[in-house]
Amino acid sequence: MDPAPKRMSTEARRRQLLAFGREHFAQHGFEAMPMDAIAEHAGVSKGLLYHYFGDQRGFYMETVRGVTDEVIATIEPPSDQAFEDAFRTMVTRFVQYVQTHRAIYRALVRGGLGSDTEVNALLDRVRVTSMERILERLGVGEPSSLSRIAIYGWVSLVENSCAEWTEADGVSPDELVELFTSAFQPILEVLN
Repeated sequence: MDPAPKRMSTEARRRQLLAFGREHFAQHGFEAMPMDAIAEHAGVSKGLLYHYFGDQRGFYMETVRGVTDEVIATIEPPSDQAFEDAFRTMVTRFVQYVQTHRAIYRALVRGGLGSDTEVNALLDRVRVTSMERILERLGVGEPSSLSRIAIYGWVSLVENSCAEWTEADGVSPDELVELFTSAFQPILEVLN
């Protein structure tokens, strides 16, 4: 970031700081630097960070919330496609998101704040939203417990496999999409 703060609208400055937060927390984690060091690296006053986010945890949580909101928006399945095509599109978009944002994705899924309930709740919101969108697109109004468990387990498989992929070499996004769509086929049998 530019060390000399420029006059920006409130929303533009907030977006700029959250973009910095993604990079910072992906590289350094939550507790690596005090707020004044974060402000210095961001090129703003510590007071400005406190003004926008309250404290370091507030800054971190807003960063996490921004990432999870983005993932949820990214995986919205197209409504004008049959389930198989919409499902593949949803999976492809997710894999592309992870590929583009691998550092912050890996930090949240593998590091985050450990057993922090608020962070876990934000990450679980992505899992539950994914599961609900799949059920909705399949037209399953009242899913059985087994169906919910199966889809939630598949979503967790995708999440953790993508985290592993961010650290691996030699696997293309297309190979992952094929793996994930193939892994879903047995779940369709549970739903029928």
